[in-house]
Amino acid sequence: MTAPEIDEALSALARCSAVLLKESQAEQQRMEELNELNEDGIQQHAKGQGSQYDAEYTLLSVRLRLAIRCAKAHRDAVHEFVCWWVDTAVTAWKSAVHGTPMPYARLGAAAPDTLMLEDDLAVLPGVDEQTRKLLELGSFLGAPQPGAVPGNGDDLAAMVTDLAARSGLSIRRNNTGAIEVVDDDDPEARRRRLWGDCWLELGIPALPGLGSELDALLLRAPSETADRLRNATQAVISAAMARLRMSELEDTGARWTPAEIDEYDQLSAQHDGLTHLLADYAQAVTESLPDMRA
Repeated sequence: MTAPEIDEALSALARCSAVLLKESQAEQQRMEELNELNEDGIQQHAKGQGSQYDAEYTLLSVRLRLAIRCAKAHRDAVHEFVCWWVDTAVTAWKSAVHGTPMPYARLGAAAPDTLMLEDDLAVLPGVDEQTRKLLELGSFLGAPQPGAVPGNGDDLAAMVTDLAARSGLSIRRNNTGAIEVVDDDDPEARRRRLWGDCWLELGIPALPGLGSELDALLLRAPSETADRLRNATQAVISAAMARLRMSELEDTGARWTPAEIDEYDQLSAQHDGLTHLLADYAQAVTESLPDMRA
């Protein structure tokens, strides 16, 4: 891709991300409004007002249930879309700094709801050979059925199927009936091959970290640009790491102290802003590309 083509693609991703973010916020607001009305109804019933089988109240409950599903679906969709923008922006950033070409097929690597041509899948990073050999051996010994559901049981076949899913691979039978391990072309599988544990554990693309990789990418950047990208990176990583601390608190099994309750609320609020922080990060990288190329 040429620099103008990359810039146009990133501009389109920015515009479309803004549209989805706005729609998601609208669905979230609608859900909150319906939830307030539902809480009022619950309080009225607690005071003995109204019938338990009131049609209007039941309608409100149904609408709230649908709104909750819709709001979650929008949150998940916009998060995946913004992550696509982040991935494309980071790829363009590395291409500009290292002077390496960016294939057009790479643009679609993290695109949600989009299938890639078989030849284009070659632009994705491959799964390490050790994992592939483990799956091949496990498939030979445990012979999981193609299409088996990951995490179903704890036998060898289930563990092999789960590892394949986490690695973005698929187990299938070839034309001769033999079981083989292949790269899955599903968007979620592609995200897992692209980002690994960053996606599985933190729900974010693989970003240039705060260590030597980031330093190398910012080596010739103007100080203002470097500071902006470092701050954007730190904000995303901090919000993503909040998820791990929340999981630790949830797994304690003991009654939370008031301090832990406050901490959890703060972590939850921080994590809720992750998608917006990712969009800010992608915007920062997009706007910094001219400096990187220069």
